[in-house]
Amino acid sequence: MPAATPAATPQDPPRAAPRAALYTNVQRFSIHDGGGIRTVVFLKGCPFRCPWCCNPENLSFEPEVSWKGRLCIHCSMAEGGDGLVDCPRMPHECPTGAKELMGKPVDVDELFDLVMRDVTFYEESGGGVTLSGGECLAGPNLGAALELLARVHEAGVGTAVESTLAVPLSTDAVARLAQVVDVFLVDFKVADREGSRRVVLLDPELRDRNLQALSAAGVDLGERVVARMPIVPGYTDGPANVRANARRARELGIRRADVLPFHQLGEGKYDSLNKDYAMRGVRQLSDGDVAGIVAICQEEGLVTVVRGE
Repeated sequence: MPAATPAATPQDPPRAAPRAALYTNVQRFSIHDGGGIRTVVFLKGCPFRCPWCCNPENLSFEPEVSWKGRLCIHCSMAEGGDGLVDCPRMPHECPTGAKELMGKPVDVDELFDLVMRDVTFYEESGGGVTLSGGECLAGPNLGAALELLARVHEAGVGTAVESTLAVPLSTDAVARLAQVVDVFLVDFKVADREGSRRVVLLDPELRDRNLQALSAAGVDLGERVVARMPIVPGYTDGPANVRANARRARELGIRRADVLPFHQLGEGKYDSLNKDYAMRGVRQLSDGDVAGIVAICQEEGLVTVVRGE
């Protein structure tokens, strides 16, 4: 008698392929990006052009090669050559790391595994995972960001995003962000709309509309949003600009501001990418400058923290 044909068994529906993104760095043990000990993922690509940007490797949405002359041993080119032009080696062939690929493709499964390696530190410190960039919610980054944030949030780990929020967001994207992001670290840069659009290509009114949409979706802006204010000589450090940003943040219901004084930590990155740097040689702010800015923010009713500390 022929054997009976096994009954068909229900199968799980095929899982959609995880979204992919380009990232440049996974920074562990950060304490300035959302509370507690955090792992910060830097997604590559940004539609804005702040002259003071300290992460120029994250401006392009495409992979780039950087070259650090101080690490180069000239194993494949003449002394004094340009490693970005004259060296025939690919970044993965460079024995010293002088040549490096900025922008590694990765899917959400891999990123999730990377950030969850630090779960013990999150649990002990009240920390979590922060997405940054570039602009982590812009263009091709948005889908991967939403998926990763949802996975991390479902695992019971705190989530944060560092964003301008000045990017187009659908109603569905806003609703999902409201559900899976615990803390929004939102940029307040050039307060004047026309000045902002001219200098950094950013529309602060779009940011404000997105904040209002998040509020309508259930986000308490006073509890879950921090206004981050980069204070840059010649661009955002004027008292009128600081006061306008502080006042706007309070009008929106935000209660905390992080004052971020300009620094020169990104200068070497421009050199390694052979990019012009508009802020080269610009002085850093004095303690007195910073104290005056903090005073303005406090006068406008904001709890104010310097450098997110």
